[in-house]
Order: sequence, then structure tokens, then C-alpha cells
Amino acid sequence: MKRTVFVHPNRLARATFLAGAAALAVTLASAAQAQTTAKPADEKAADNSVEALEAADKSEIVVTGTSIRGVAPIGSPLIGVDQEFVKVNAPANMSELLSLVPQLGNFGVNHEIATTGRFRTGGFLPNIHNIGIFATLALFNGHRMAAVGGEAVLPDPGIVPVLGIGRVEVVADGSSAVYGSDAVAGVANFVYRRDMDSFEAQATYGFSPEHSFEKRNFGLGWGKKWSTGNVMIVSEYSSNKSPFNSEIPFLRADQRFRGGRDQRTTSCDLPNVTIGSTVYAYPSFAVGSANRNRCENQLNTQLVPESTRYSLLGTFRQELNDTITVWAEGNYSKLDTERVANPRVMNITVPGNNPYLVLPPGVTLAPGQTVAVNRNGEGLFPNPLNVQSSEVIGVTLGADVKLGGGWLMNVMTHYSKTNDYNSQPEIDLVAAQNLANGTTLATAFNPFGQAGQNNPAVLAQINNGFTQINDSSQYLRQLMVKADGPLFALGGGDARLAVGSEFRDEQAKQLQIGGVPGPQQLLVRNDNISRFVAAVYSEINLPFFTSKNARPGLERLELSVSGRFDHYQKLGGTFNPKVGLVWAPLQDISLRGSWSTSFVAPNLGLITSIFGVPQIGLNIAGFGNNVNIYNQGGGNPALTPEEAETYSIGADIKPSFIPGLKLSATYYNVKYKNLIYKPTQADAFNNPFFSFAVVRNPTAAQVTAAIAAAPPQSPVPARIDAIFQSFAINVGQRIIDGLDLDLTYKLPTNFGDWTLNVNANRQIGFRQELAPGTGFQDIIGQQSAIKWRGRGQLSWSKGDLTVSGFMTYVGGFTNITTGTPFPNVKSWETFDLTVQYNLPNLLKGSQIQLRGSNIFNRWPPFYDGTLGFFQNAHSPYGRSLEITLRTKF
Repeated sequence: MKRTVFVHPNRLARATFLAGAAALAVTLASAAQAQTTAKPADEKAADNSVEALEAADKSEIVVTGTSIRGVAPIGSPLIGVDQEFVKVNAPANMSELLSLVPQLGNFGVNHEIATTGRFRTGGFLPNIHNIGIFATLALFNGHRMAAVGGEAVLPDPGIVPVLGIGRVEVVADGSSAVYGSDAVAGVANFVYRRDMDSFEAQATYGFSPEHSFEKRNFGLGWGKKWSTGNVMIVSEYSSNKSPFNSEIPFLRADQRFRGGRDQRTTSCDLPNVTIGSTVYAYPSFAVGSANRNRCENQLNTQLVPESTRYSLLGTFRQELNDTITVWAEGNYSKLDTERVANPRVMNITVPGNNPYLVLPPGVTLAPGQTVAVNRNGEGLFPNPLNVQSSEVIGVTLGADVKLGGGWLMNVMTHYSKTNDYNSQPEIDLVAAQNLANGTTLATAFNPFGQAGQNNPAVLAQINNGFTQINDSSQYLRQLMVKADGPLFALGGGDARLAVGSEFRDEQAKQLQIGGVPGPQQLLVRNDNISRFVAAVYSEINLPFFTSKNARPGLERLELSVSGRFDHYQKLGGTFNPKVGLVWAPLQDISLRGSWSTSFVAPNLGLITSIFGVPQIGLNIAGFGNNVNIYNQGGGNPALTPEEAETYSIGADIKPSFIPGLKLSATYYNVKYKNLIYKPTQADAFNNPFFSFAVVRNPTAAQVTAAIAAAPPQSPVPARIDAIFQSFAINVGQRIIDGLDLDLTYKLPTNFGDWTLNVNANRQIGFRQELAPGTGFQDIIGQQSAIKWRGRGQLSWSKGDLTVSGFMTYVGGFTNITTGTPFPNVKSWETFDLTVQYNLPNLLKGSQIQLRGSNIFNRWPPFYDGTLGFFQNAHSPYGRSLEITLRTKF
């Protein structure tokens, strides 16, 4: 089914939706009153319960993937991460927890450095089936949260203290019919606890015996339950200390010791100079490109930022009477990070009258001839320290109103705001070039020497506080009204309906400045973007056969149909349906399937104004060396929504003749089109399809127009050799399919209780087409589409002692990077071990846990890249050891 997008937004559309909301509220009340004599649904029947919620009142629970209380999402797979999983794995934060679930894409990777592959900007988020971080919707106790960051705006799961998480529910299926935008691959919902009834504390300290990595986490919570409500306040502090790359033996650009290539940079503290067409290595003046100085620039840098986070979560719920329950949530988080980055690259043209000029023996310059010097800033200036901070504030208020006849209305209002600050110090390359034209020892820059061979006053003019600063804020204001309840009786129970509406006001402010602080500092962009979103939706659940009226071949048959209409200011409207079916021909076997359409509206960070990045002295294959480019980057207000069609089929088996065994398999298929993509430099200069993204040898008028359209973040050099458009565009489509597999077996014995779990994802196909008619390419088995990811667990528990072993598996793949002599990357298996012991005699509810990650200290498999490992799938950190203490008082 093809969606229709109507692009005719105006004030009338907003008024229409507001009027619709009022009409909806009246309709809900009327429908509820009409049901006052209907038989209440058997909401606690096993057919509609969710086993992961055994301790909860199922009749009041809304499970992720549906709008109807007390039922699981029909036809869609539901992956649960409960408190026991959290305790056994003892993550330092939510992102680390999510990286342990195979279906979530960035699996087994240090969450701070994980990226998502093509068509997407980098970052860690739930990334179901590796389809893309914007294709997975993150919810916080059932509602959205304001996004974090500038261009790649995404909500941050790390704002939630681990101690406050009751469970994480992952629906790995298209869910725009329920939730609207972003739910192409599915939804990850972080559900807060409601069972805390004392003080609880948890502390974790982890370190690596191999290098200086450390992490610390401390959480403290207090909760109180009473017959009509509960309250919880949880705070958390977490931090990590990151090693330098030099501490990890294989993090080298020169991988010849492992059979790979030497990819060291030629921008070193010892310069390489070019005179005419001849390259010389300074100071030996060895001739030729093969003899250039090479160096490992990244040794004194860090892959992962050092970070400190403080977070706070508060929840409150109170029944005012038999009809009304009110509730509230508050979130606060402050994250500060800093990371030592690579030294700055300098490409300087030195004239013949620079007093520091040194020429190779026997070489003289012709009149007006210059020397091109390529080096980095190491030895002249400290490596830059990139600093970032992120603050999140969220307040949610709600009320549940019983309307009679089993109907319940929910009203929720939410406000959240994020503040982000990012500073990236640079050096003033224009000042460096101007000073290289100096004619005296006191005023000229010496690019051949180090700090001791330069006038400090000259160096201070180059390292003059030049920086790139991005100061942004994101806002979300949300109102949701929903009601659900029984409609009429069917053989298996009551047919149940949910209807609702949602209104969101999204806003992004972004101030970007560049250059030296003062009156000459460049204003790159000052955006204030907002849009209004309105939606109405409905869902019906039809239990034709359940345990109440089961018969041979029809132990269970349930159908769910849902639909949602969203209207985006400036984008128009879209309707997305979903159909789900569950059929159990036998008590031991349940078959399910679903079909839906979904969409992803471009987030506000992708529709900001564009800006210019002058790039000086680049070497571009197929174009030239020492090239100056004007890169037009940033957002693109002309972006349109991505669209998807998804279906899945699966089976759940619980053989009665093997108690404790559960098997699950799900096949999924996603057709994802109109994808948002940022062309790379290699795309523009080497792929004919992206020829529109580059202007070679532009005229002065073309350069002037490019600068006017995209204000520069740094001074523009006098010569521009190419204009490159790297801002986001809509292009191409993907078709992705695969299998999710899960096995759980619990076996109680006289010698203790055993638990076996295996969770795996197998991608079958990953085809992509850059544009209609250009043809599909299947990249399955390559670095962007690894076939297998899995995690297995074997636990033994007796009395107060629990011992658990884990194996994480990432399949091998083919490295298609041009020029690599070793394209085959091996699979990677790592092993973790945890030992938990309850300390009831010390303090009731106390526990000590020891955990070893990658206990055999296995290096990631060799990947012939600039660091020797593949960041999207492998962790460079090796073995780490942790101790965790938990207590209640």
C-alpha cells in the first residue's frame, strides 16, 4: 500500500486537528458510557498476559507495541530485558545495557564509539536489525523525550539511571501505526520501576589490567509503596577514564606486523615538502613519495571520550478515588565529556624570502616559486581537547480516569528540554599562512621547526583561541489523550478498542560560531526551527479463540488492526496501518504475523540551515593534491520523510513434554525507501551518480554564491578548487530481511537451578539501490551487513550463589575497502563470567558480584583499516574486571 503525502500545511490544518481532539474526547466519553453494562474483559487471562510482567497488575499494563491494556502486541515479536538481566550484566549505563542485545545493531561494541554505517550519521542508540538509528523509536516510560545534540538529534537512553529501570521492552517490528514517526524497525521502551519500597544502592567499579581504562557507577534510590500509590527517587553517578591509543598494542595505522597495510599519515611533526612536482622528506630530503615521513598521529589520542554523568529520576502515582489516578515523572541528566583529538593538519605555502626556508641540497627556487609544506601541529601546539556537555530536563504529568464499563482514559502532558554545548579547538590556518609569508625571524612562521625554533609570539597568533562552538537546545511539548476498553463479547473474550490523539510541538535552536573570540568571530548559523505535529489513531483487538473457547486446531486466534494519521507542519499528512495475527493450532505452538507501513520524518537537526567548511590542502584521488575545497554541509530544509513497508512471520514453541523450554523464531522483511543520506567526498569525486554534489574548478561567481548560501565556519582561502555539497539528501532504498532466534531452557535440579539462553540475529539480505533504476546491490556479508550476531548464557544458581557464563559472537565478514590485500575478517567470540553471592547475614537484600568481560583478552579480528579493528562491530578494550555491590536498607 502506498502512502499519500499531502503537502499543503496551513493554520486550518492545526485548527482542524484541535477540533478533532475535542470531538474525540466527547466520543470517548460517550462510548464509555455506552459500555457501562458490558461484561468486563478477562484481562488477566493467560492468553493476553505478558509473562515478563508476572509481578504486575496486567489489567493496568500497556505493553510496548500496542495501545490496549493487558494484551501483548498481536503478531509482533516482543523482546524483554528485565531486572535480572540488568543485575547479571551490571551495565554502567543504559547504552551499555542495550549493546548486549543482538537485535539492537551496535552489538557488543563500546557504546561511545559505535556508529551505524551508511545513510546515517554516527552515534549509539537502539538500532534494531542495524536498519538505522533514526529507524528505531526510543520511548521513556511510554512517551518521547526531547532529542540531544545538534545535527544528529536523538534522545539519549543514558539519562535513565540503571537502578530505576524495571525492564526494557523491544518490539522489533514496524510500529508507526501506534507511535508515528521513527518506528520503522521498531520501538525500545524504557519502563520505570514501580516496586521500589526501601532504600537501594548499587556501586560498580571496573578496570582493565591491560591499560588505564576505568569506569565507576554509583546509584542510590528510595521508594515507598502504599495501597493507593507509590513514589520513587533514583540518582546515579557514572564516569569512565579512557586509555590513550598508544596503550593498546594493535591500535596502529601501520598494520604490517599483522599482515596488513601501512596506512600511517604523511602529515607528521617532521614535514614533507614539495617543490615543483618533487616530494622531499625533511630533514633528510629523501626524494620521492615512497620516502616521505610517516607517523602514527593517533597514538596520543583517545577513541572514547572521558565522561562524567549525573542523572536523576523521580516518579509518583496516587489514586485519588475509585475513578481517578494521577501520576508524575521527572528526569534530569548532565553529561560532560572530553577527548584528546588528533593533532591538527597544516598545509603551508612558504615563499623564497621566508628566513626559515630550508631547501634540499642543490635545489634553488625560480623567481616567485614557493615550497609546499605538509605537517601537523604536534611539536608546535598541544593536541586539541574536544569538550562537550549535554543537559536534559523532562517533566511528565498524567491522569488515568475510569470511565465505566472497563474503559479507561489516559491524559498525559510532557515537556522536555536539552542543552548541548560542543567546543572543538583548532588552529588558525589562515593566520599560519599569512605568517609563513613573513620576512624576518621575529615575524615569520617556521613550519620546518618545532616550538623551540619559533618565536612564541608568532605561534600565539596561530594558536589564538580559534575554535568551533555549537550551542544548541531542543524542546518537546507533548499532549496525548487515549481511551481503551471492551466493545463487545467474542468467543475468546471481549473485543477491545483503543482510540487516541497526540499533539507535539518540536523546536530546535542552534547557534554555531567559528573563529577567534572577538568582533571578527564568524556567525555560521543561528537557527530557530519549530513544527507542530498532530495525530489521531485507533486500534482494535479481536480474540476469536482463547483458552475460554479453544478447540482442536484453534487453541488461539487473535487479530489486531491499528491505524494512525499524522500531520506534520510543512510536510503534510500520512496514514499508516498495521495488521497483526496470532494463531495457535496446538497448545504448544503459536504462529504469528504482521504487516505495516511506517515513516521517519526528518528530525529537526537534519533540516537546519547549511554552512560552509573550508578544507585546505587535501589530496583527492582522481582530482589532485593540495586541493582547497569549500564543503557545504549541515541540514537541508527540503528533506522529505523516509517510508517503509514491513512484514514479519514467526513461531513460539513451548513443548509441554519439556517443561521450561521456550523456542522462538521470527522472519522480518523491511522495504525502506527515500532514505536520507549525506554524500561523502569519495561519493562526489568518484561516483558518477553523485556528480551533482561537486563543482570542479568553480568560477569566482560560483564560489561567491556558495559562500552566500552556506556561511563559512572558518576563513576562506583565496583559492577554491572545488565546491562539495555534503548536506543530507533523499536518495535510494534498502530491502533488509533476516531471522531473530531465541531459546530459553530452565532446568531445576537437586544440585541447583540451571538456565540456558541463546539469542541471535541472522541477516539474510541487505540490498540497497542508490536511486530508482540504478539497480540493487546485495551487501550482505560485508562490513555494513554482518550476517550473524548472537549471545549465549549458561547460569547455575544454588542458594545464595549464582554463576553465569556468557559468549558473545559477531560473525565474520568481507572488508570491501579498496586496496586491502586481506578482505576476509574473521568471526569474533568473547567470553564473560559473573559470580553473584547474596549476603543475607550482612544486610538483607545485599549482594556482591564479580564480573570479567572478555576474560581471555581476545583482540578483535584483524581489519585492514586505519586502526586495525572495525569500530562498528568490535571493541578494542580487551579484558576488564568489575566488582558490584548492591544493598537494600
